[in-house]
Amino acid sequence: MDINKLSQKLDTIDDSLKNDKSYETLLKGLKDFDPRVKNEYYNSLDSFERDYQKRNDEYKLLVSQFSQAYLDFCEWYVGPELPRETFLDNKDSINSLYFLFLMSMFLKST
Repeated sequence: MDINKLSQKLDTIDDSLKNDKSYETLLKGLKDFDPRVKNEYYNSLDSFERDYQKRNDEYKLLVSQFSQAYLDFCEWYVGPELPRETFLDNKDSINSLYFLFLMSMFLKST
């Protein structure tokens, strides 16, 4: 038995399993039925996505307690799901982006 062929075959299987998202899809579908599955689903995500999903699930639970008519007039209601944070969400981020553009233009001109 050639150890290199075996290693190559195991690497191929490992790569195909890393690219397979069916397990995560299954956990996402079952997470609302069992808290153990929900924890397993959270553990399968990276840290930023895990934090977002936890906050989003808490938000959905809160929103589900109110009627749509009431939610439409609430200032804190942002839709059925929380929006994802981006770099340009606040004024300081936009100002720092403009500063970077100006600095790059200044450096190119010198």
